[in-house]
Amino acid sequence: MRFTRRLLTLIQLGAALGTAFNPQFAFAYDHPLNDEAVRDAYFVGQDVKNVNKFLSQYFRGLPVPHSGPHVAEIELSTPYAQVVEVSALHSVGYSDMQAAEDYRKRGDYITVRVKVLFTPTYANRADDFWRGVSVGLVQRKKHMAATSVDGQPIYASDSDGGGGWLIGADVYVKFSVAGVKSDSLQIEV
Repeated sequence: MRFTRRLLTLIQLGAALGTAFNPQFAFAYDHPLNDEAVRDAYFVGQDVKNVNKFLSQYFRGLPVPHSGPHVAEIELSTPYAQVVEVSALHSVGYSDMQAAEDYRKRGDYITVRVKVLFTPTYANRADDFWRGVSVGLVQRKKHMAATSVDGQPIYASDSDGGGGWLIGADVYVKFSVAGVKSDSLQIEV
């Protein structure tokens, strides 16, 4: 299955632009991350007042189209943002040294999550329909291939908990950071 229309969403990685407003964005797309960048990302993740504001720059919600599937959300995660996310999930008993160790184990890659929901004009209800969803990165007219793709069906349930039905899926795509510059990046779905 291929979508009949292509959706291009520009997501700015703009580390340089962000630096002018807030120094913590200076490392937003460096790779590999140095010790200072990992430590900085750890503290951004621990800042409960501002972590969501930081991570929101990597997330886009999209309107429902007139026809076809609804690409509802696109979320990008750089190596720096991944350290921030993990740090935010571990608010107690997690140190900057543990964040550095976790980063080294995880490695450098970019992840993209795309939420695809069904609409009245898109009726593919197979649990694995997400396998036909194509997600790519484009930078400076260069297309980058995914290193892995996975998906998770999304089910809604009725109010009494007696059953559920498939309403869409989250598609998780991983890309190598090799050749990716700290510049604008298009996510093509």
